[in-house]
Amino acid sequence: MVSVCVPSYNHARFLAATLESILSQTFRNLELVAVDDGSTDNSLEILRSYACKYPEIVRVFTHPGRQNLGITVTENLAIEEARGLYWCGHDSDDVSCPDRLERQVAFMEGHPNVGWVYGVAEYIDKDGAQLRGQMGQDLSAISDLAEELILQNTIAAPTVMVRMKCMKEAGPFEPGLTYGDWEMWIRLAARYPSAFLPGAVVRYRCHEYNTSMSFPQPEDRVRSRKDIGHHLDVVISLRRKADTAGGQLGRPRKKALLDLRRAALHLLLDDREAASLAVAAAFRSDPTLRSDLADLAHWLSRFERLRLGLMTVRELGFPPRWLGDKVFASTIVRLGANRLRRFFWREGRTD
Repeated sequence: MVSVCVPSYNHARFLAATLESILSQTFRNLELVAVDDGSTDNSLEILRSYACKYPEIVRVFTHPGRQNLGITVTENLAIEEARGLYWCGHDSDDVSCPDRLERQVAFMEGHPNVGWVYGVAEYIDKDGAQLRGQMGQDLSAISDLAEELILQNTIAAPTVMVRMKCMKEAGPFEPGLTYGDWEMWIRLAARYPSAFLPGAVVRYRCHEYNTSMSFPQPEDRVRSRKDIGHHLDVVISLRRKADTAGGQLGRPRKKALLDLRRAALHLLLDDREAASLAVAAAFRSDPTLRSDLADLAHWLSRFERLRLGLMTVRELGFPPRWLGDKVFASTIVRLGANRLRRFFWREGRTD
């Protein structure tokens, strides 16, 4: 029933613990599909030893010539080889809780309208000791999950289980994306209902060699232009697919949101010209934004960028009818006040 797909790369130290956590699941109707992504340690040898020991459960694959092609391409190969009714991605350094598959399959079987399920992951260190905190959160109360995920990803990738039918219909992971999981969750959320399963299902290993797809950080915690670029790659990929991906992504309002998200990221990269073009594209994607400003005000408040607000006001044009919309006008005023507050805080700092 379940294909647990393990993309493996240079995690020989942790790989046995990962495989044992899958093979010792209380749910037994599973296969383990492992794809080695050109590891330079002895990961492939470990995988093959398990395939020899459990030939009825474990199948191991590699790329031609044992190339290193990246995690998204590796995930796609695992999906192509999978035979289960459910897909379960599993990083090669994480550990699944013993009843993880049992709980998730039972929920999915009892809720045939749900396309995918997610939960939270506990943090562990390189030696397996539990750390404080959890990855992921319950988003089931949010009415528009696709919109929320475009604004920010808080889905813990290692916890997700998807009906294979939905996975195939949504299409493969986008090759080359660092945050390919985030892009996939948005495509799934745009097409299929999801559900949150309480209780940790995975233990996420924190160490200096993490190579898995993981959370993109919110803008106020982004540390590098490179990371912002990874965000931008996801949004560009989604906008390119919007008209063909199916579901909500093809709606004018979702395309406008993707355009505005792109503008916000361009501003973080100090590319004002590209940001201005993206703001203009948002109004072409959904011309009704000019008269229906509620979503626009909400998005701007989430982005917290005064310059983006001013670009939006400029695009709305003259006469400034937006002044009559109290929510939108107050959003622009609040963005300006926040900008002044940050300016004076910086000016008042002492070395």
